[in-house]
Amino acid sequence: MRSGASAPLALADMIAGLSGAFATVTALFARGQGNGRGQVIDLSLLEPLVSVLGPEAAIFQRTGAIKQRAGNAISISSPRNIYRCSDGKYVALSGSTQAMARRVFEVIGRSEMNEDPRFRTNTDRLRNRALVDEIVGAWFAGKTQAEALVHMREAGVTAGPVYDIEGALADPHFQAPQIFVETQDPELGPLPMHNIVPRLSGTPGAWRRPAPLLGQHTDEVLRTAGLSDEAIAQLREEGGCV
Repeated sequence: MRSGASAPLALADMIAGLSGAFATVTALFARGQGNGRGQVIDLSLLEPLVSVLGPEAAIFQRTGAIKQRAGNAISISSPRNIYRCSDGKYVALSGSTQAMARRVFEVIGRSEMNEDPRFRTNTDRLRNRALVDEIVGAWFAGKTQAEALVHMREAGVTAGPVYDIEGALADPHFQAPQIFVETQDPELGPLPMHNIVPRLSGTPGAWRRPAPLLGQHTDEVLRTAGLSDEAIAQLREEGGCV
C-alpha cells in the first residue's frame, strides 16, 4: 500500500468490524456443528483492510508491476470514471463491457471512436485512457448532472449521480427502502440516522432508544457493581462520578 492518501472515514475500523462480526458468526456455527467449545478470534485492523485490495501481491510477484494511483478510474476498464458536470455536480460512469463502451461513445456523439484503433477494444482504450477521459469528460462538462443522466439512462449506460448527503436524503432510491430513519434525541429532537443493516426478514431489528446521556446509567452500573445508594451518593458528592 502506498502512503499519501487517507479515506475521510474510519474505513479500517468499519471493515474490521464487519470481519469480526462474520468471524463471530462462523465460530458460533462451528460450535453448533460440534467442532469446538469456543475459539479465540485473532483480528487486527490491518489484515481485513489488506484483504480488500485483491491480488496485488500476486500481480507484483508475477509481473513486477505496482499499481499506480488512478484517482476515480480503474486499471482494468475504460471508460470508467467520475466526471464533473457544468453545474459542479458529478456523475459516475462505468463502461466496463465492450457493448457499454460503444453506447457511451454513441450517446456523446462520438460513435466514430468505436472503429478508431485507439479506442476499438478495452485494451486499446486503456492505452489511451487519458484521451478517453478527456473526450468523455468534455461532454459531461457541457451538461448539468440532470441532463447528463437523462441522456445516459435513455441509452442504457451504467451511470449514476455522485451524491453529497443532501442529495442522498432527497433521493427516492434512499427513501423507499428507508435507508435513513428519523430518530428522536431527548436534547436535539428528531434526527435522521442510517437504518439497521443488514435487515433480516424475520428479525429485522428496530431502533429502540438513542445513545444514553452522560451519566444516565451511572447509578444502575454502580449498583450492579455492588455499591449501595448511600455509597453512590457519597461518590457523587465527592465528585467521583457523573
